[in-house]
Amino acid sequence: MEKTKKMKKTMLVVSIVMALLLVGTLVPNSAIAIEEKDYQPLPIGEQLFLRIRNRICDMIGICLGGCELENLTGLLEYDEENFFIGDVELHFGPDWYITAAISTEDYDGDGEKELVIDELLGLVGTEVTVQGHYQSDNWMSVFTINGLVYREPGQPIWAAQHHWRWRNRNKEE
Repeated sequence: MEKTKKMKKTMLVVSIVMALLLVGTLVPNSAIAIEEKDYQPLPIGEQLFLRIRNRICDMIGICLGGCELENLTGLLEYDEENFFIGDVELHFGPDWYITAAISTEDYDGDGEKELVIDELLGLVGTEVTVQGHYQSDNWMSVFTINGLVYREPGQPIWAAQHHWRWRNRNKEE
């Protein structure tokens, strides 16, 4: 009986944390859109739930259906909210992370390790190859950028226990 209570409490805490993470990424974007009077229709029905599911999976590092990574090459574009290659929306984790964390790699090749968002913006308009997992048809969680590791499948880099196993996997050769 005590084990059941403990499990219920754990599930409640996990649910609350996931809800806070979701609200923490959706609310600031909504506030910015309202502030700039950029009223765009919200996705409805299945599209809305698919976006929410994809956002949660991306934030907690889940690859739905197994972590089959695929390469995608093309011109990197940015619409002031999301990055794209063609019609595929690329995701690099929560907005709070990419706008606050210093990158571990110099992805844009300018000689400086900057905020992740600045590294990505430095690649806009250039041809890039990303490797990632398609959470759905036009949504990719990105794991490598031009052959450089961005994050590992599984535990995301914004989690406190990240160990960068992937980063050094080929350096012994």
